[in-house]
Amino acid sequence: MESRVAVVFIVSMIYMLIIIGIGWFSQKKTTNNGEDYFLANRSISSFYLFCSIIGANLSAFVMMGMPGQAYHNGFGMYGLIMGAGSFMIAFTTYYFGVRIWILGKKFGYSTPSELFGDRFQSKSISLILFSIFAIYTTPYIVTGQIGAGAGFEMFTGGLIPYWLGSLIITCVVGYYVWGGGMRGTILTNTLQVLIFTVFLLLAVIMIANKGGGFSGITEKLLQEQPHLLQRGNNSVFSGQIWFSQWLLFSLVVLSFPHVFVRILASKNSKGLRQNSIAYPLGMSFIYILAVTLGVWGAVMIPGLEGSASDNIIFMLTFEYLPIWMSGLALAGLFAMVMSTMDAQLLTMSNLFTTDIVKKFFKIKEEKTVFYGRLFVVILLCISYIVSLIRPASVFEIANLSFTGTASVMPVIIASLYWRRLTKVGAIFSLVIGGFLVPIYFFTNWLPSFGFLPIVPVIFVSTVVLIVVSLLTKQEFEKADKHLDVLKKYYKKRPNSQEDIPTKKVQ
Repeated sequence: MESRVAVVFIVSMIYMLIIIGIGWFSQKKTTNNGEDYFLANRSISSFYLFCSIIGANLSAFVMMGMPGQAYHNGFGMYGLIMGAGSFMIAFTTYYFGVRIWILGKKFGYSTPSELFGDRFQSKSISLILFSIFAIYTTPYIVTGQIGAGAGFEMFTGGLIPYWLGSLIITCVVGYYVWGGGMRGTILTNTLQVLIFTVFLLLAVIMIANKGGGFSGITEKLLQEQPHLLQRGNNSVFSGQIWFSQWLLFSLVVLSFPHVFVRILASKNSKGLRQNSIAYPLGMSFIYILAVTLGVWGAVMIPGLEGSASDNIIFMLTFEYLPIWMSGLALAGLFAMVMSTMDAQLLTMSNLFTTDIVKKFFKIKEEKTVFYGRLFVVILLCISYIVSLIRPASVFEIANLSFTGTASVMPVIIASLYWRRLTKVGAIFSLVIGGFLVPIYFFTNWLPSFGFLPIVPVIFVSTVVLIVVSLLTKQEFEKADKHLDVLKKYYKKRPNSQEDIPTKKVQ
């Protein structure tokens, strides 16, 4: 045990030093200009864009939440999360994401709140969007701190307690986001994607070898836990739940503000289109590795109840893998945790500075980065305190965060296509959708008809958007500012950033 703790400690410290070094390097390359700090001057190439979007969406949910659920419910969890969602993620990114990039490049938008606030010429919509993103992104940041604290405590045998492990990750992430901005998060995300992918792949191969091969573990599953290999009558896989999860994961990627901002930072539309295909393929590969380890854990380390199964990958590493893999496992967890936390922190800092401070307090451009960095520190302090409470399992917290963020999608999609959409219609849709999420998650006041909250939330907010827009005065001149640009772009189909001159929105 002592040798394992020593290896884990050494590997984790080396990893932290490398990340800090990247943060230091990025800080030297980053200026105090908001466009550079928050968007790396919109210069992210295809490969780095791929790694940054993958990294921004693979958190403790993949290393802990998904395997923990697969431990109890089987391989059906993969189909539930990544089934049609894999194809729909490609569709939404390709058809909606490119339109978002076009508008961002044309008008110089740096946040979703800024883009849609200008679409309706409304500070109120910018403020509402910022509020929704802040409320529902913060819990997702907390899952990273929970995962890091739990990982440190388990892998060091309690030598580094939960609270200290969570604090260490919080400080390291805070440092390179504070210093390097978008450039720092992109470079660290690239390294982090490579680390956790290598760990999961090696873990599957090595654990399969220890368990008698793929066929041997499958035979054991058939004998001891056959329900994990079939859908059966498990309520988790009912038609309503299946549809709900597909809808959620089809919409949530584009609604994540940290993904939205990375789309705006893309170097050109060609790279973005390529990533609309590469991203879901990469996600599908990583998810199947995580789910496989969770299912295998049910027969290799049986008897775990409730959220205790969130640690199944770490338990398998301890039980079946060599000591050096424990260090890589912890580094893999850190990579997943930090690659999401940094993206979310920088994005929320960008939103706060652009949509609140600059709009309502009229600060000078040279002060933009200062206030952005200050908000990073404040948000990390708040999320760290919440992580010490550990209000729910990683999977439950992530589900709340995903649903709340996805509630804005009716407005996002309609804004890109529907000329008749009005400001009042958008406001009512956003507010009602945002309020319905906690009502469904924390009360039994409203019927869900067997669906997850995402279905009634999207249905109601979409109906409200349409009805209210049709009942209010048309605002074609506001819509045409964006829709005319999109029409012109798709008529010419340019492939590089030079085809769209940047104009900073006022």
